[in-house]
Amino acid sequence: MDEEFEDASLLLFGKFKNGEMVAVVSELTGLELEAAPKEVRDILEEIPEENIEHVDLSEEAVNLARRYISDGIVGESKLVDAQHIAIATINRVDVLVS
Repeated sequence: MDEEFEDASLLLFGKFKNGEMVAVVSELTGLELEAAPKEVRDILEEIPEENIEHVDLSEEAVNLARRYISDGIVGESKLVDAQHIAIATINRVDVLVS
């Protein structure tokens, strides 16, 4: 919802809505959205379910995230970020959007 990203965000979510792209959503995203403003949560709810792929934080992703941190790729204070990256890596997601 930041003004500087609004055009690109609307374009991206439009592609999810019309099925040009599939949104890959993890359980971490769901947890983060619980604290988000309603207008942000509503954006995801506007995407048809058939255009969303749900993925889990698997044990493999947890271990990979720990490795990212132990190898200094991601800072120790950024565990959830490392988990998002690990989930995206394991599920071969083309683009990770934050």
